[in-house]
Amino acid sequence: MKLKFALFTFLLLFARGCDFYSTSLWFFDNPTGETNPLYRFFGIGWTGLIIANIIIVGLVVYAFYYFYFRYKRPTNLSKEPSNYKELASLQYYNSTDKFYQILYKTPKNKKVLFAHIGYVLTIVIIIGSFLATIHNLSQYYGFEFYNQYREIVRRPLFVIYGLMLLALILTYRQLLKSEYKKYKNIS
Repeated sequence: MKLKFALFTFLLLFARGCDFYSTSLWFFDNPTGETNPLYRFFGIGWTGLIIANIIIVGLVVYAFYYFYFRYKRPTNLSKEPSNYKELASLQYYNSTDKFYQILYKTPKNKKVLFAHIGYVLTIVIIIGSFLATIHNLSQYYGFEFYNQYREIVRRPLFVIYGLMLLALILTYRQLLKSEYKKYKNIS
C-alpha cells in the first residue's frame, strides 16, 4: 500500500511537472492562447497558476493519503448490498436506492466521498496532465501527425476533456467494484 501510494504520488507530481513544462514553452512567448480559466477570465499570471496548482494538487494528495492510510470502509451497513451501486449508496446515503444522487447531492458520509475523491482524482489528473503535455508539445513543435489529427477533430481540447471525463467515470466505477469485492471478502 505504501509503495502504491508513493508511486501514484510521484506520477501525479511528475505529470503535473510535465504539463507545466510543456505549457511554459509557449506561455512566456505568447500567453494569449492559454485556455486555463484562471488566466483567461481572471487574469491570474504564471505565479498565480503555480500557487493554484500547488494548492489543488496538495489537497488531492492529502485526500489520496487519506484513502490509503486513514479511510475505514463502513462495514456495519443497514442492509446487505447485492452489487457495487447498492454498496456505494449504502456507504454514502445509508440506503440502497440512492446511488444516482451522487450526481447532485452531497452524501451524508463525507469521509467515504473524500477518500474516493482522493483516489479517483489522482488517476484522472495524471491522465489529464499527460494528455495536456502531449497536446502542448505536439502543438509547440508542430508535429505533422498532430496537425493532421487537429484537422480531423478540429478541437483537440474537447477530445482531451472527453477522455478525462471517460477516465473519471471508468476509474470511479472500477473503485466502486473494488470496494464491493473487498466488502464481500470481509463478509
